Amino acid sequence: MYILNKCELAGLVLALALLGLPASSPAWIFGDVVTMEQLSFHPDSIKVPGDGFAVLVVQNREDGPILHEVVSPSLFESGTLIQVMGTGKVEYSGKRVSRILLYPGEEVVIWFYAEKGRTYSFQCNINGHSMQGTVRTS
Repeated sequence: MYILNKCELAGLVLALALLGLPASSPAWIFGDVVTMEQLSFHPDSIKVPGDGFAVLVVQNREDGPILHEVVSPSLFESGTLIQVMGTGKVEYSGKRVSRILLYPGEEVVIWFYAEKGRTYSFQCNINGHSMQGTVRTS
């Protein structure tokens, strides 16, 4: 039996994500981009095809030194196939992602298996922020 190491798993997830997205989608290579600007997510809601891999890119584009987080109990729940990479700091609770911290200029790329009919919410509540966003599947 062959066990994949982290780099091989990341490559496999990326390959599956690229193959799972329709070529007509502008996100088929780069993913859907959500920016953090003026204490809100832009856009605050995106839609991705269900029952396939999706790519979500979150970027902190604040002008000032504002730290943001990405927290998502539904996206980071146990059992969700997910890979997280980028310049932000990923924090874990056991083996599960608990949150991602992003300073201005940093970004995170989240590859995940998007189940059909699901809504994945994400938030930034750090330092009293009240930013909300959603990923809906079709």
